[in-house]
Amino acid sequence: MAMTLGTMDRLSKSHMMRDLKLPRNPKPGKIVCGVLRSDRINGVANWGDNLSKVLHMTSGNGDNSYAHNSTRQGSVFKALQPAFSQLIESLPIQNLDLIRIADLGCATGMNTVSEVDFVVKTLKSMCAERCLSLPELQVFFNDLPSNDFNDLFMLLSKQKLDYYATGVPRSFYNVLFPRGSIHICFSIMALHWLSQVPAVVEQEGSFAYNRGKVWINGNRAEIGRAYAEQSQKDLRQFFGARAHEMASGGVMFLCAMGRPNSAPAHHQVSAEGEYCGADFEAAWDDLISEGIVGAESRDSFNLPWYFPNADEVREAVEASSAFEIRGLEVRSGVCCMRQEDFEVWVRDARSFGTRKSNLVRSFVGSLVEQKIGSEKADALFQRLERRSSEFLEKRVIYPSRYVTCIIAAFVKK
Repeated sequence: MAMTLGTMDRLSKSHMMRDLKLPRNPKPGKIVCGVLRSDRINGVANWGDNLSKVLHMTSGNGDNSYAHNSTRQGSVFKALQPAFSQLIESLPIQNLDLIRIADLGCATGMNTVSEVDFVVKTLKSMCAERCLSLPELQVFFNDLPSNDFNDLFMLLSKQKLDYYATGVPRSFYNVLFPRGSIHICFSIMALHWLSQVPAVVEQEGSFAYNRGKVWINGNRAEIGRAYAEQSQKDLRQFFGARAHEMASGGVMFLCAMGRPNSAPAHHQVSAEGEYCGADFEAAWDDLISEGIVGAESRDSFNLPWYFPNADEVREAVEASSAFEIRGLEVRSGVCCMRQEDFEVWVRDARSFGTRKSNLVRSFVGSLVEQKIGSEKADALFQRLERRSSEFLEKRVIYPSRYVTCIIAAFVKK
C-alpha cells in the first residue's frame, strides 16, 4: 500500500465544505454540529440538540451501573477481534515514532480498558514480527461531556499503561483532533446513538409525532424515515470529521447495532425481545394509568437510537470520498452472552425482571431522570422490573443471547 502516514489527504476541501458543512479551519473547542439549546414542548423539557450534556451511562459499580451491565458489549468486541486485528496489521508503522489511537464513545469500565489493551497488544505483536521498536503510543478516550471521566481515569490509574492517556469530552459528531493526526480509530457499540432525536418526532401535530411510543421499532413508517434522515445526517458528519482527523493510511474500525438491508427503518429487528422493547413501553403506560406522569411525558420521550443497515453506512462514507472500504457488513447472530450465563439470565422470571431493569437503566437512566425526575424514574424502572418478569413468564418477549451488528473497516486514503 503506497501511502505515507501524516500526509495531507487528497479530499477536496470544497467538496467537504459543500456536502458535510465542516468549518474550513476547525479550531480546538469549536462545536460544529449546531448551537446548543434547551427546548420545551407542551410544557415538558426536551433535549433538542443539547443531548450531549444529558446522556451518559450510569457511573459507579452499583447494580444498575454501566460497569456492572456491560458484559454484552465486551462479548461482542471479543467476537470481532480477529477482524479488527487484521485491519490494524495493515497499518504501515515502519516510519512512525508516535501512534495516536482514538476510542470514540469509550464510556467507562473494564471494557474500555480491555479494548485499548487489545489494540496495544496487536501493535506489540506487529513490531515483534517485523523486528521494529514499538513507537510511543497516545490514546484518546472520547465520549460525551456527561460521561464519568473521573471514574474512567481512576480505573486507568490502577493499570500498568503502555501509553499516554488523554480524555476528550465531546460528541464524536464533531471534529475532535487536528488534521491528519490519528492513526487508529475505533468505536464499539456507540455509533447507533444519534446526536439528537429528530425534531419532527417530538412536535405534536407533525406528520411524525410519536404519540404513545418511545421508539420506532414496529412503529409507523414516517417515524422510521425521520430517524433514518437524522442518522444519515449524523453519519455524514461523523465520517467528515474523521476525514479531517485521520492520517493517510490510518485505519478505522466500527461496530454498532445494525439491521439487514431488507428491514425497513421502522423495523429495528435486533432490538426485538430485548433492551427497550414492549415491556419498557408498558412500564410507561403503567405510570400514566396510575397518574404518576401525564401522557405528554411519555409522548415527548424518544430514545435517540437508530440501527443503520449496510447501504446507509456505505452512502454516508462514500459521501466523504475519504476512505477505502475494507469491509462492511451486517452480521446477525453475534454472540453477546455465554450459554451458561444466558441460562442463569432467564432461569427465574423475578430475578430476570430485576436484571433487565438494571440493564436498561444503566444506559437510558440519565435520559429518563432528566425527563421525569429521579423519583418518578425509580417508579418507572420498578414497573419495568415487574413487566419484564411478566413478559418472560407469558413468553410475550423472550430474550436472546445474540445481536445483529453493523461491522465496518476503513483505510484513510
